[in-house]
Amino acid sequence: MSAVYVLLRAALVYSIFTLGNLAPAEPSLHKQARRIMGTFCEVQIYDSNSSRAEKAIAAALDEMQRVDRLLSNYDPASELSTINRDAARSPVRASAELYSFLKACRGFHDETMGTFDPTVGPLVRAWGFFTAHPAVSSAPEIAAARLKSGFDKVILNDEERTVSFAVAGVEIDPGGIGKGYAVDRAVGVLKKQKIHSALVSAGGSTLYAVGHPPGHDAWRLAVRNPANDVQPYAMVALRDNSISTSGISEQSVQVAGHRYSHIFDPRTGEPVEGVCQVSVVAPTAVESDAMTKAAFILPRDTLTQLFRKHAGTHALKIEGACDAAGSRWATPWSSSVFVWNHVPPK
Repeated sequence: MSAVYVLLRAALVYSIFTLGNLAPAEPSLHKQARRIMGTFCEVQIYDSNSSRAEKAIAAALDEMQRVDRLLSNYDPASELSTINRDAARSPVRASAELYSFLKACRGFHDETMGTFDPTVGPLVRAWGFFTAHPAVSSAPEIAAARLKSGFDKVILNDEERTVSFAVAGVEIDPGGIGKGYAVDRAVGVLKKQKIHSALVSAGGSTLYAVGHPPGHDAWRLAVRNPANDVQPYAMVALRDNSISTSGISEQSVQVAGHRYSHIFDPRTGEPVEGVCQVSVVAPTAVESDAMTKAAFILPRDTLTQLFRKHAGTHALKIEGACDAAGSRWATPWSSSVFVWNHVPPK
């Protein structure tokens, strides 16, 4: 038996599975990567028809690129940028797709008690996380940013399908859910083209597994260990579901020995403390992506109550420092989902 390791660049999660020698008639692996949404997106397919596989991969990546054009808040010509620019002055009519996306954001915001909030851009900017030199922000700067943050300031009119902002300076940043949405759309393209075994990745932080690799019952994914880049923290078997991982080890600012996270609690305007990394498994990529924010911020009991309402949803938190001393916690029903990989129990 030979081990095949598929490493996803910039990944918080990467896939590992073991395959035997494939007979000539068996499906072969096809993969392509493309820079989309500021990261590398990759689609892998097992299929016996090379032409079909390559066309399906290209179509899936094209769909992710289309989503990027729709949701980009960096491209001034995108529909979302138009809303961010004009919605404080007057209601802006949105396309059916973008309006449905924003409605989904509202649903996640309400259900997670405000911990998922795509309007925290002013707070992130106040701390300099959009620059190469983040720094601790002053209390007046945080207070000013909070006045321009909060999804309650986004007004959605279902009858007119319009979006308006209650105050100037509000902006919608899809970074906390956009990758998941793009992954789900790509998966839809693959399924329409009768692809039965695939792995779609957006930067390695959000992945969806379609079916399973030949000879295996699932895609085996390794959750990155923030204290050891070589040894995975845990293993997850995915089949027709998604995993998203978010952590502070790659984006944070350290001042006077104190590390501040780039992940904010929208309700306080302060960086989240005491959590290093979170992984969420869910039936769709948009769910796993959005729910990582709730998993990062909410305490264990509250998170358990929330996730009990979502069948097939699981959370793994690494709490404390991002080193070997960090402790782990998982939703109580997830012991068979996260398989520890030589990490001592805490």
